[in-house]
Amino acid sequence: MIPRGNTHALLIARSFHSYKPCFRVIIRGKRQRSKTKQQGKAQEDYTQLLDNGKVSEVTVNSSIKSAKDIESINKDFLHRTKGLEPNIELKQLSQIKEEFQQRYRDRYIKPSETWYTNSWRSLAKPKISSHNLINSNIQLDAQLKFSNPLEFQPVQLMERPLNVGDLVLLKVRPNELAMCVSLPSSTMDPRYTFVAIDGTMCFATKNRILLRIPHRLPVGVNSLIQPEERYGHLPIGTIKNFSNQTNILPIAARQIITSRYPAHISKLAWRDLPFTTKKLQLLHRSLQDYRGPWQIPFFTLVGLVQRLDLNEALDDKYGATYLANLLDTHQTADNVPISSATFVSTYWAIMQQQESNFWGEIHLNTALLSPISVTVIPLKSRHLYYEQVVGKLEADDYNEINRFVKLVNERKYRDISTLYPSVIQMLKDFAAGNFHNNGIIVTLVSKIFRKIERYKDCDITRDICQDLINEILPNSMSNPLLLNMDLALPASSKLVRSQQKLYDLTNIEDLQRKNSDNSSERYDFGDLKVFCIDSETAHEIDDGVSIENHGTDGLYTLHIHIADPASMFPESTNYDSEGIITDILNVALERSFTTYLPDVVVPMLPKSICNLSDLGKQGQRTKTISFSVDVKVMSKGDGESLEIMFDSFKIRKGIVSNFPKVTYDDVDRILNTPNDEASPVKKDLESLSMVSNLLRDRRIKKNNAVIFGEGFNKGLVTLNANEEGELTEISFSDQVETLSAVLVSEMMILANTLTGKYFADNKICGVFRCYKQLPLDIIAQEQYDSMITSTKKGLFPQLKDIVKLSSLLNSSFYTGRPFRHEMIGAKQYLTVTSPLRRFPDLINHLQIHRHLQKKPLCFSQVQIDRLIWPIQSRADILKRAGRNSSTYWTLNYLKKIEEVRPRKDLRCNDNSGAAEWVC
Repeated sequence: MIPRGNTHALLIARSFHSYKPCFRVIIRGKRQRSKTKQQGKAQEDYTQLLDNGKVSEVTVNSSIKSAKDIESINKDFLHRTKGLEPNIELKQLSQIKEEFQQRYRDRYIKPSETWYTNSWRSLAKPKISSHNLINSNIQLDAQLKFSNPLEFQPVQLMERPLNVGDLVLLKVRPNELAMCVSLPSSTMDPRYTFVAIDGTMCFATKNRILLRIPHRLPVGVNSLIQPEERYGHLPIGTIKNFSNQTNILPIAARQIITSRYPAHISKLAWRDLPFTTKKLQLLHRSLQDYRGPWQIPFFTLVGLVQRLDLNEALDDKYGATYLANLLDTHQTADNVPISSATFVSTYWAIMQQQESNFWGEIHLNTALLSPISVTVIPLKSRHLYYEQVVGKLEADDYNEINRFVKLVNERKYRDISTLYPSVIQMLKDFAAGNFHNNGIIVTLVSKIFRKIERYKDCDITRDICQDLINEILPNSMSNPLLLNMDLALPASSKLVRSQQKLYDLTNIEDLQRKNSDNSSERYDFGDLKVFCIDSETAHEIDDGVSIENHGTDGLYTLHIHIADPASMFPESTNYDSEGIITDILNVALERSFTTYLPDVVVPMLPKSICNLSDLGKQGQRTKTISFSVDVKVMSKGDGESLEIMFDSFKIRKGIVSNFPKVTYDDVDRILNTPNDEASPVKKDLESLSMVSNLLRDRRIKKNNAVIFGEGFNKGLVTLNANEEGELTEISFSDQVETLSAVLVSEMMILANTLTGKYFADNKICGVFRCYKQLPLDIIAQEQYDSMITSTKKGLFPQLKDIVKLSSLLNSSFYTGRPFRHEMIGAKQYLTVTSPLRRFPDLINHLQIHRHLQKKPLCFSQVQIDRLIWPIQSRADILKRAGRNSSTYWTLNYLKKIEEVRPRKDLRCNDNSGAAEWVC
């Protein structure tokens, strides 16, 4: 109720605070006989509330003079109207103002005060009075040691995994940056908490992140999210796990920390987007290769966008020369600052241009949670080609599509293959996953299938697209994923086919003659037994192990012998050169790894080089890089332990020739054979097995290594040839951990760990493998630590445990810095044991060659940092391709069973996790 002049006004308001109030004036007097007479007696002037919450004066002419009469009127009105509308409560305005201000204090001011006082404990923080916390325009001082996210260096993504303070783009909000404000709370809830610019809170797992910008909060900020206190008001916070508990982000925390940089960077990125789009169009013309798609490191592309001057690039006379010089001189390394706004705008611009077939997939690394490469699509064979195809299919109200569908419904497949090769190619690309964010192509494919009688009621998937292709072309490739342009197999790329020709024409004798080293510089291991333990179907045999038992005090010398293909290339001996100068190695870099899929294997190096470098040919003197170390087995009251004599570690160029032929199955059979029937090599194999088990025990107990137990690699897909020799018969196998598998893996881990330490100690640049555990909230961290504790007790996590913890596990990645590999339990981990299959190992071997000869290294730190991105990109592509291919063949297997036995259902065995068919 508001007194104004000589009249009081009553305010009717709904019980919730957002209702817009209105005034009513109640006048007691004689009953007026007509509205005209009543209006003549009293003229009322109503006003509205001002924006600032104050009420302007209301002038009411009334015959009522006494304040006592007015109070009586009010009480009588409130009494008579009480309960008429349950959702409406009549209050005096003074009461409403007081309650509103109290709610504002409870909901906004108090949480901000609490956060600023208790959750930000720093003497360097700005001095602000509590009533000025909200809407304060403060500047953060450098003494707070916060990072400025307006620019960053790519290596920062490797130094620190996702943490509170990082800025991200999310799949649910891809058009603006958000900030990570809270970590996963448990295995049951692996979601992070993110806050948008407007303060909206959302929850998502890390696989929903599209892009990450590293950022540290100001020093002393312990938390940003708070449980909402209950003051008797309706809650305004956000529910996460429990319906009776809401969480809030204090207004002061949002204004000072969580919205400042995301809003600023997003605004700059949107401002720059038109210019970035134009720059990418110009760059694409120079980057594209007419022979086929290829991947460019994402940070290289961002660096080019940063440096490109549109005025110079668009110059009619010198623009082409300027672009060519820019591409020739620009080199990206980890110490080059990246503008965050350009980083974001480049991502957005590529997403837009994917519909025009300029760019392929943006490859995201799951450890760094950042784009690390993007596929550059050929201009003529993709962009211009599909421009013409789309125009033709859309013409005359989709007349060509109608004619194509008519032929499909009539099953005139020969006519289709003759008249519509462009439509077949579009369907193949769709099935292979070669279109990204391309709504036009999706629309055309949908129109086709909606008009085909047998498919019109089906969901439009890549699977039914392949079914249609198989109908039209019965002899086509059975696995459409092999045509994926990111996988880059000869079947899908002219560029790869030309590279394969180079491999096929490799003159191995010429390489040997030009790059033969002096055998006298190599250590000859003589008749020392070298066990090359591998499967019968191994494509490359690039490692072997030996042991020498010194017979006293439990002292042994371990030797890990690795194939030496690096010695065939001039990079290992041409001391005046730096980096890669050989065409074969440039192709090997693009492949980066041997491609292993259920239906195809593509070696990283030419087969001729692999055959010559392979170990395991009995009596043939074979070159190696050999890693040797002494270990001592010590007896203790509770068993045996192992001491590694680090000072004895040696890396040598070697010669080996004595290769007892053994496979994994052979070793397991020998180790389980009674002594009276033992093989001549059993003693050495028993010693190797004993030492390998002690090495594993040492890694677990001393270095907190995590070992996965049974069931981790189940249902591995294998393809067998049918009667026509085609790999279409599907079978499944489980990878079982045996004594032989532990023996080989522990010896390789030992070599990689010791070499990582050797490189770090001697300041040799190399390609390291790293794993950083994700920061977790208290309960989640306790659950992860429980897994470590169980592992130390010999209780390795089973499949069901891994499934629960998988969302809290990070991924390993390649880096040019000697970071720790926490999963393996190594302070540094540098892979050297598979140079025939992994390009990082081959790089490290070239560094070893130069180092052992005391010559300048083949690669500088800047060059190593530059090589990391294409290597990691290829590793991610092959990992995803392997997973997708296994899924494809598994679903094909289930589909065939369903066709044969349609009345059966697939059910998972709760105990083993295995799938079984039941009636």
